Amino acid sequence: MDGFEGYVGIQIGDRQLVDDVIFTLLFGLLIVFAIVFHSNCHLFMKMTRDIFHIKDRLSLFEDIGGNETAFRRFMTFQSLFLFSVAAFLIGRSYEYIPDYRTIEMNLLAIGVIFVFLSAFYLFKQLLYNICGFIFAGTDLYKTWRTGYTASTGLWGVLLYIPVLCLAFTGMTVWIPLFTLLLLYLVWRIVVIYKTVYIFNIRGVGFIYIILYLCAQEILPVIFLYEGIVYLYNIY
Repeated sequence: MDGFEGYVGIQIGDRQLVDDVIFTLLFGLLIVFAIVFHSNCHLFMKMTRDIFHIKDRLSLFEDIGGNETAFRRFMTFQSLFLFSVAAFLIGRSYEYIPDYRTIEMNLLAIGVIFVFLSAFYLFKQLLYNICGFIFAGTDLYKTWRTGYTASTGLWGVLLYIPVLCLAFTGMTVWIPLFTLLLLYLVWRIVVIYKTVYIFNIRGVGFIYIILYLCAQEILPVIFLYEGIVYLYNIY
């Protein structure tokens, strides 16, 4: 009896610790989003309306108030972070990303994906600014930018659905993967539709539309694909 140490339970595996860290990250982000939503509910409702309406006046995201700027940046951060976690979980499920057994390596993998997606997002913003400066006036471009930012923010909120399914439900991976791709496709369709409506019907013409499709929807995807291949070869 001297060697009895009492009930020690079942040893926690490394994979379970990693899943707990992902749970902590998502739960913390959800808490922050709840606080931001509670404090800026009127801004969220305006953001939703900006997706479905074309307005000549400046809207929510074109005012340079501190709260509105912080709200816009958080919604964009949330979208990129959730998409990074989804990419990590899908890549791990299909063994494109190694099944790391340490928390640090998994956090590093998520961080690398997030930095890569953020750089890709900023690259697209640069292309948007160039196209808008060449082919559109300031007010017209701001109207388009308002709808784009609003669409991105709402897309990020909807990403909670596939990400939580990937992380906690244990369902077949292709179901949340299909949901993720569907949400991304709907987001891009909304952006393209608003672009065509604003810049074509209002007189800019098809030259801008062709340049937009090439510069924003085709060329960046090529860079993204090459970047994913590069990251895969590293890991």
